[in-house]
Amino acid sequence: MMIVSEREVYPNAPIVLVAVEVRYPKCEPLNRTQVFRLSKQVQKVLPLPNEASMVSVELQANPDGTASQRQTSVRFPRWMTRDKRTALSIKPDSLIVETTNYGRYEKLHDLLSIALRELIDIVTPVGVDRIGLRYVDEIRVPSESGVQPKWQEWVDPAVLGPVYVGSVCGLVPAGNEGAVVFSGPDGQTLVLRYGAQVDYAVPSTDLLRRPLPPPGPLFRLDIDSFWVPSIEVPEFDVNMILERVDDLHKPVRAVFEHLITDRLRKEVLRNA
Repeated sequence: MMIVSEREVYPNAPIVLVAVEVRYPKCEPLNRTQVFRLSKQVQKVLPLPNEASMVSVELQANPDGTASQRQTSVRFPRWMTRDKRTALSIKPDSLIVETTNYGRYEKLHDLLSIALRELIDIVTPVGVDRIGLRYVDEIRVPSESGVQPKWQEWVDPAVLGPVYVGSVCGLVPAGNEGAVVFSGPDGQTLVLRYGAQVDYAVPSTDLLRRPLPPPGPLFRLDIDSFWVPSIEVPEFDVNMILERVDDLHKPVRAVFEHLITDRLRKEVLRNA
């Protein structure tokens, strides 16, 4: 277990999805024996084994100079909690842990550690291509039915864009969307996507369920913090991967806290 500094855990946190992905050079898909062995190792935490599929499209050049598409479907194993709110997927080129029942970062970190260590007991990828950590927040505030909240009272005006422009021609903003890319040392990057919208930023599906509040206006903060090796592909080392994920997590909380107002903290996030 990691030792971390104390930080406030909001009773009514707006996090609706957290995912961590470790991408590596493509391996052979796990066979039935390997899947069965992994199922036994993770059954205490993820007791529901399942399968999912992904479709990839590849462009191929034809002898006559034209191009055609080749579509392939690959099935991969997936394990879930009984409430289907947390899942582990192992694809030929990546391991993904995702949850709509976040709680604390340490919980996610421990699950990732278990998954990585069980994976290398069965098959060790030859390296690491990318490590990513993504947080999606749906900020919802009290508002009258059919009326857009005054988002400048709840989030930093920097993520609202030039909404004042509409007043020149008698228009009111119905939504906004934007993105900013921040680069850091040693191949680390953070992409912030944001915007006001309605309904849901993350749906509930049978592959990953989430409790859905009544539909209505929300402000989405989508923070993708990732690392790509800049010089050479490092070995697949569990301790290195976990340390990188810790590094990716550090700016996420700081970005979120800088983008919300004290009113949001006091009137929404601290109220269970």
